[in-house]
Amino acid sequence: MRRTIAALLVLLALPVAADAQMAPAPGQAPLEIRKRESPPESKLGRLVVPPAPQAEDAVRDAERGVADLERVDRDRRALREQAPPLPRRPDLGYDVQSGIQQRNLRRALPR
Repeated sequence: MRRTIAALLVLLALPVAADAQMAPAPGQAPLEIRKRESPPESKLGRLVVPPAPQAEDAVRDAERGVADLERVDRDRRALREQAPPLPRRPDLGYDVQSGIQQRNLRRALPR
């Protein structure tokens, strides 16, 4: 009995799956829509022209940027002048580093 019901369900499901894969009827809309290529001018009906930048605005922005950079540079220079130079560590000098490297090379080379 169970096998018969299962066989009937399978037989009923096959035509439904086949109908879903068929092409749409003439009255139905297609599932795939293709876009026609058209020039960009015709999309809006007219060309969009951005306004020209104002010369005095550009000059004012440039001068403001230069002034900001000069101010930052001046502040950094003042901080560098106020801070005392750090003392050099004697254990990081060239002679010490090269001596350590020579010693390590002698250890690494076979005798």
